[in-house]
Amino acid sequence: MSSSPCQQWIPGALNDRQLKQLIENGYIKNAEHCALDYSSFDLSLGNDAYEMVEGSVKPHGGGYEKFLKTQKKYAKKVSWESNGELVLKPRKTYVFKLKESLSAKIKGFPIYGQATAKSSVGRMDILARLIVDGMHSYEGFDETVWRHGSGAMFLEVTSMTFRVRVKPGISLSQLRLFYGKPEESELRGAELYQAVMRRDDQKKVDECLRVDVSNVSFEAKDAAAFKAKVDIEEPVKLWTKNTAGKPTKKADPAAYWDLEASVNRRFRIKERSFYILRSKEKMILRPGICVYCRAIDETIGEMRIHYAGFVHPHFGYHIKSNRVVEKGTPLIFEVRGHDVDVVLNDDEPLARLQFYRMSQDCSEVPAKSRLSAYHDQTLRLSQFFDQFPTTD
Repeated sequence: MSSSPCQQWIPGALNDRQLKQLIENGYIKNAEHCALDYSSFDLSLGNDAYEMVEGSVKPHGGGYEKFLKTQKKYAKKVSWESNGELVLKPRKTYVFKLKESLSAKIKGFPIYGQATAKSSVGRMDILARLIVDGMHSYEGFDETVWRHGSGAMFLEVTSMTFRVRVKPGISLSQLRLFYGKPEESELRGAELYQAVMRRDDQKKVDECLRVDVSNVSFEAKDAAAFKAKVDIEEPVKLWTKNTAGKPTKKADPAAYWDLEASVNRRFRIKERSFYILRSKEKMILRPGICVYCRAIDETIGEMRIHYAGFVHPHFGYHIKSNRVVEKGTPLIFEVRGHDVDVVLNDDEPLARLQFYRMSQDCSEVPAKSRLSAYHDQTLRLSQFFDQFPTTD
């Protein structure tokens, strides 16, 4: 333990400086160029891609890469197009080997992993789930990973609605690391909730997020949600910059999304349709706290709540005239209707927040260049699209 960079750490989620230490000391392989957020790092697609012929295959311990290479009934190797890209078809499941992997150096240390799709990916109605060789479940790892596994990492990707375009090196998922078991770093309490969440109506807050179906004024029309169109042939690129680091052209939102309004503070979820809505609560996360947002129940009545994601320290901070302002920012829900229509009422709870202590606080003042792409959102699409203009 004396040679480990975590010798002086206390249990909690690792911040960007700690993650950098682990990466530089070889505890995570091939991660030197990963983008670091305040409480996670990005995972990037490698060159090996497979189409899952019979559909998704749950992680099953060790030998996952051998399974992909040898079980052709279930996994078919996919060739990239001549331009180095690949179009993923809707409702087809693909698996990509990731560039990064766990090093055996981490074996014996109390390092735990928790993963989620990036916000931009979830808002595309894409399921992206991490598979760590050696685990029997998605989206993370614990000390049992080394019993039969190699530490190699894979990403299972299913686009539910749109055709999407991917290429090696892009990031669709992110990994948060903990020193010690995550559940032992959880924080709870009314005082905590009051400190990090706000509501415009000043109602009392708790660990739940509630949906806001009041209408927002866009130039085209008032709307409470975005509803995904179906059977769109043109794929959406899942990156925002080219190889030279310059911004790429974004997709036209009107070609892929409809604006849907609420009536009398009630919103209709249509069967088998996908929506983006927002929360009543606005988050302001301090330097020593991070959040994992889970659906209260994966299915609520005849709806499926997709949202599960990370909220990082400094989310909800705004910088205006070089001054930090604690304004707060709502979170986004991704909701899919099942086989019948259902009405969603304003202020219904849809998600539950899990608060975690950081092992070390992040920097006290957030850097403007590192604020979340969604730090000033109200109701907002993925950053792969241009935004619908509002009347504000």
